[in-house]
Amino acid sequence: MNGSKDDEMKNAILEAAKRVFQKWGLNKTTMEDIAREAGKGKSTLYYYFKSKDEIFEALAMIELNIIVNNARELIKAEISSKQKLKNLIVSLLRDSKKTISIYPIVRGEIKGNRQVIDKILRQIDELVESLFVEVLKEGLDSGELNFLKEDQLSKAANTISCIIKGLGLYIFFDNDDDEMLDIATRLIAEGI
Repeated sequence: MNGSKDDEMKNAILEAAKRVFQKWGLNKTTMEDIAREAGKGKSTLYYYFKSKDEIFEALAMIELNIIVNNARELIKAEISSKQKLKNLIVSLLRDSKKTISIYPIVRGEIKGNRQVIDKILRQIDELVESLFVEVLKEGLDSGELNFLKEDQLSKAANTISCIIKGLGLYIFFDNDDDEMLDIATRLIAEGI
């Protein structure tokens, strides 16, 4: 098989899996369910993915990349670094919440699966922190964020990422209050 046919097949499997996960959740879904939905044999699925967990992680990474790419577009705007940070935080939290709401059954199931959550969070950290470093560096270079030093950019980005991650976990898994999300975002972006 060539690369584009492989990509087409993987995408077809992932789209089928997305529908099945939305309908049955992660725990009840089997590779056979996904194969049936995709109109493929189980052996075809196993050629591309080792397990339904690997398929779920691939879907999570696709969604994560969409969220990060949307955020990346926001920081291209000609606005202040502080406004970029606000926009970035709002975008990451809102898009993440919107994405997780697509999978209401899965949301409850992964709540207790720390291994899946940790793996996804590690990927998020790598992608998101680089965006924060970029905005913080711009703010440092312009003098707008003069409270930072060059050697603190990575730690500052990691700190913001950790705050958002903690807030995100609480909001996504324990609370559906949109107003709380808005207040928390303003507190982070504006300061106390």
